[in-house]
Amino acid sequence: MEKRLVKKEEIEKQLQEIVALIEQVDAKMEKVIADVIEERYAQNKEHLAHLEGRIAGVERRLDGKKANAERPLPSKLYFV
Repeated sequence: MEKRLVKKEEIEKQLQEIVALIEQVDAKMEKVIADVIEERYAQNKEHLAHLEGRIAGVERRLDGKKANAERPLPSKLYFV
């Protein structure tokens, strides 16, 4: 019977160690996931800023073309 109690105590101790290890792994995984999310957010933010810059450049070029299109072109009739 005493041998059985010793085994039970050893098993409980091992189970507590396993639970502690699982909790450590869980905490580390949460940190890793949070870090990956933050890194991905930063990358997406940079990419978005880059795309916004490109869109602004395209809009400026389109506005420039509109301005050029609105100017009257000199006619050959004025030079005759």
